[in-house]
Amino acid sequence: MPEPLPVLPTSIQYCRRLRCKEMFIDTGEPFDIASIGSGIHWCGQTQQVLGPDGQVAEPANCKTGRGCFEAL
Repeated sequence: MPEPLPVLPTSIQYCRRLRCKEMFIDTGEPFDIASIGSGIHWCGQTQQVLGPDGQVAEPANCKTGRGCFEAL
C-alpha cells in the first residue's frame, strides 16, 4: 500500500500581530481576517498602519516571508 500524501494547509497564515476593528466584536462565528468588510488594519506591535519594517500592515503583506512575521 502506498504512503498517504501529506495534507497541505489550504489557508494563508497571517501574522499574529495583524489587527482590525472587527476582531473585537464577538459574533460567535470563526473569524477570517482576509474577508472583513472595513479594510482597516494595523500592526499590533507598532499600533500603527505600518509594521516594524515600515511596510503597510494588511492581509496582502502580513504573511509568511515578511521579516517581522510572527506565526500564530
